[in-house]
Parts: sequence; structure tokens; C-alpha cells
Amino acid sequence: MSRVCLVSVAVLLMAGIANANAQTDADAQYKAGADFAREIKGKGDSSLNNFNPGNSIPNYTDSPGEKNYYGGVKATSDGTLKTDGGNAWSQTEAGKAVTDSMMKNPKEPILPDAPFIQSGKDVQSRADTIIGKTGQMQCEAQQINRSEFTNYSCERDVQVERACTRTAELTGGWSGSTEQKSFEVTLSEQPFNIYGGAVHITITPPVSGKIIRATYRYPRVAGNQRTDISVLGTSLYYHGWTEQSGTDFWPSQVDLVAGQPFEVSHGDRKYKRVRGGVLIKHKSPIPATLHFDLQVDTRIFTPRVAWTEHCPFNKDEGRQSNTECLQPGGERTLSVEGKQYSINQACWQFKDTYITQLADGGSCQKYMGNPACTLASRTCAFNTEDGGGCLHEYVSYSCETRTTGKVMICGGDTFCLDGECESAQQGKNNDFAPVVSALAALAAAGKDVAALNGVNVRAFTGSAKFCKKFAVGFSNCCKDSGWGQDIGIASCSTEEKALGKAKEKQLTVSVGEFCSKKVLGVCLEKKRGYCQFDSKLAQIVQQQGRNGQLRIGFGAAKSPDCRGITQTELQQIKFDNIDFSNFFEDLQKNQKIPDNNALTERVREQIATQLQNK
Repeated sequence: MSRVCLVSVAVLLMAGIANANAQTDADAQYKAGADFAREIKGKGDSSLNNFNPGNSIPNYTDSPGEKNYYGGVKATSDGTLKTDGGNAWSQTEAGKAVTDSMMKNPKEPILPDAPFIQSGKDVQSRADTIIGKTGQMQCEAQQINRSEFTNYSCERDVQVERACTRTAELTGGWSGSTEQKSFEVTLSEQPFNIYGGAVHITITPPVSGKIIRATYRYPRVAGNQRTDISVLGTSLYYHGWTEQSGTDFWPSQVDLVAGQPFEVSHGDRKYKRVRGGVLIKHKSPIPATLHFDLQVDTRIFTPRVAWTEHCPFNKDEGRQSNTECLQPGGERTLSVEGKQYSINQACWQFKDTYITQLADGGSCQKYMGNPACTLASRTCAFNTEDGGGCLHEYVSYSCETRTTGKVMICGGDTFCLDGECESAQQGKNNDFAPVVSALAALAAAGKDVAALNGVNVRAFTGSAKFCKKFAVGFSNCCKDSGWGQDIGIASCSTEEKALGKAKEKQLTVSVGEFCSKKVLGVCLEKKRGYCQFDSKLAQIVQQQGRNGQLRIGFGAAKSPDCRGITQTELQQIKFDNIDFSNFFEDLQKNQKIPDNNALTERVREQIATQLQNK
């Protein structure tokens, strides 16, 4: 055996040994894994069922104090959250520190030559001149007024009216009936031919129908007469009839068609053809006759008015509010098979109007009832699925605020006589609430961004919510108000009730409406989609900043896009153009700062101290 062969055999032996060892290792590993699986079987469920959080979570309690802040979706208030928040501001060390820093910080020094001090001294030295109109400078008191207009944003449901048409058409139908008719023919008066030893007579029926009886009469003339006749497949043979005698029979072929001839075979050879095709004997006509009684089918046409309705929506969703006639009534005529039929109708077309959605003021209600506010703009947020009308709209109201102040004009100088004239003159809104609201929005955005640690950075992220909307007369789980009373919402789910509370707190944005249940093409249930946010600031920035300024929508009703706002988008939003009025109320309720009187008194004390030192 060569060296090459020996090497090859060695290699094969080593490979076989390696494979055997690998198989042994695999079996051992499988057995170990199977044993481990059997050992821990059922321990997972046992661990969950017997889990004691107190033994694993430090300082665990199943009754935290914060549970008092949530009263469920049916609660009419926020529990003690706002009260505790106010107390925390006034009673905690942090809150007291902020208040004390404002009231007890060292007084800022006021320099005697400060402009406003010099102006005050000037007014004081000329007090008699200003008030008493003495001296050479004549002074005159005037009242100045200024109107400031502020735009506020809101959203609401609009009333939707939709119409169906009912159109009348003159039509009719045939109804079946039967009647009995008869006809009789004299054979000697009908066309005939003679062949084959018989007379063949042609009869043309004047009417169609089914034969219910036939009668043949063959008068006796002289002696015994014999005759045979074949009528519609039935053969008759008679001998020795008396005068005017006859017999009834029922032919095999029972249906006759008007105008369609049939043949009667008469077997009496004593008759021969003479002029005019008349059968005579001894120059006398033989009036043999055939009589037929028929059952005749008849049709009766009855005119009627047929109504067709065109309705682009389900009428069960609405309530009929009005009906009007579009085509005035009168007489109309229909021609059928040459016959005229007329019917008089009060109206030939109606228009029926339905209210498929009632108007709901939503967050616009407070502006709608304010005489100082006028509608500035309105934009449809979303329409019905078939485009038949606007269901929800975004609205902007312009509200007027009038400022009045008293001034004294002395020559070219103007002196304020009360604290209101400054704002009336300047016309600038330097109120605390708008400025702080914008800063709070930026701070909240920064907090969201910081929490994401630079990964997919988004601010003011919301979540998609849905509610059912039933036909009129049933519960509407999408209504914007009245949730605190729980009227007519027994069939609404817990999630829908929670959404209703969120809507009342102005934490949502309406996205759209869609049919969620349809049977045989008829929509049985509709749903409305929303984006719900954790705070009013998030809702305001999302609706007015993202949707209003950047024109970035919230997706489709079935799948709302409630994503957060990116850093780039935040930089593009103009916060000074955003209406934060919905946030003002919360700001005023939850923040306790020194009132204006306290601040004014502090300034007075500082001025008095400076003057005394001077």
C-alpha cells in the first residue's frame, strides 16, 4: 500500500472519530437542556402568582398617597391635586424660599437722579399748575381709549344638514284575468275544396282562446241522412238526426289563435261545388254550423305612481327637519298600447332635509357667547366620509379688549392720572400670563427632549384614542360636554368616558370620523379618532404649532398620527403667535405669586426710604 493511501485512511479514521465524539457531545447537551427544562417547568407561573412586591421593592406600599388624586373617569373634579399643589407652594420649604426671595431680598438702591425720580419731582413742583390750571401753562384733562384685539383658537362640531330627494314617476302594470267568448260559423259560407271524396272547409277564428265546448248542428233535409266530420283532430259520425238536432263535443286540439285558420273535413258526397264556393243541393244552401265556446285570457293595465328615492347617506343617522316640494303637482298622462291613462299628484318630487349632526360649541363656546368676540376665520378639520359636509372645524375668534385711562395734557407734556393710561397709550400687552405660558411651553419641550437622551428626539407626543358615535336618539360617546352628569352614556366604555373628560379639559385634537361597522353596505356604527396629550401646553403647541403653522396633519381617522414634534419643527414654530389662553386658567389657579398691591407697596417703601435718606 502506498504512502498516499495510508495517509488517506488515517484521515478518514480521524474524521470518523471526530464525528462520533461530536454526536456524543450533542446528545449530552440535549439531555442537559431537557433536564433543565423539566426542572423549571411551572416555576414561572408560580413565581408570578406568589410574587410579593414588598419583599423585592424597597419602601413598597399598595396605598400610596397619590392614589387620592385619581377619582376615576366619573369623578367631577381632580381630587385634591390642585389643593395640594397650592399648599406645596405656600407651605413647603422650596415654595417659601421663592416667596421670601421676592419679598425679603435686599432692596435695590434707587438713585436720587434716576429719570423717574426727577420726573416725579417735576410733577410735584408743578402740581398746582397741573391740577388748578394756574400759571402760564394751560393744562387740560382728557380721557383716552384704546382697543386691543386678540385672536383665540378653538375647535367645534358644526351642524350638518343633508338632503334626500323623492321623485314620482307615472307607471303601471298588467294584471291577468279570463272571460268566456263564443263564435259560430256556417260551413256553407266558408271557403272549401273538394278532394279525396270529402269537402275540406277552411275556418278562421276571430278570437284566441281555449275551447271549453264545441257544438255541431247538421239539419235533416229529407229521409235519413248520414254525415261524418273531422274537427281539430276529433271525428264525428251521425245518422238519422232530426231537424235542427246537434251534438256537443270536445276537440283534441283545444287552443285557437285569432287569424290562424284550421280545416274541417266534411264527408257527405251529395254536395257539390257550385258558384261562389257555396255548398248546395237542389240549389238550396245547407246551413250546417259549428259553435265554439272559448275561455279567453285578458290583460288589464292599471296605472300607478312609483316613488324612487336618492339618499347619499343613512337616514337612520339623522333627524328629518324639513320637507319641500321641488316639482309642483298636476296631472300627468301615460300612453300604453294606444290607450291614455292619467293620474293627478299633489307633488311629483320632494326634498327631505335631515340633521345628521348637531352643532356643539366645544372649546369655542366661551367665545361664541362673548359679544366682544367676532368670528375671524374657520377651517374645516374633516368632512363626512363621502364628502357630503364638514363635521368639525378649527375656528379663530378675534376678541376686543378696551383700555381706558385719564391723562392731563400740559403743553407738550402728558401726565397719567391713573394706572390705566400707560397701557392705553402704549397699546402693548405685557401681561404676565402670555409671557410665562410661552416660556412654560419651551421648558416643557426641553424636558421631553432631555428625557429621550438624544434618541428619536420628539416633544409633546400624544396617543390615539377613539369613541363610538351612534345614530340620533342613541348614546353619543363622542360628545364634547355633559360627561360629568353621565346622561345617556351608559353604553360608553371606560376608555370613552376617560376621553370625554380629557376633551372637557381641552387635552385632545379631533382627527376624523369613519365607519367602523358596516352590514350589506349600510353603516351601523361610526367612530371618531383623536390625539390625546398629557397637558394643555402639549395640545396647544401640537394643534396651533404643528397643525396650524407647519401644516403637518394628524393622519387618518382610523389611524391618528400623534407623534411628537421634532427639534427642527420646534425651531420653526413662532411661539409669540400661539394663543395660550386655554393655559391661563391653570396658570392662575396653580401659581401663587405676590399680588400687585404687595409689589406696589414695596416700591413705595423703597422710594420713601430713598427720599428720607436724601
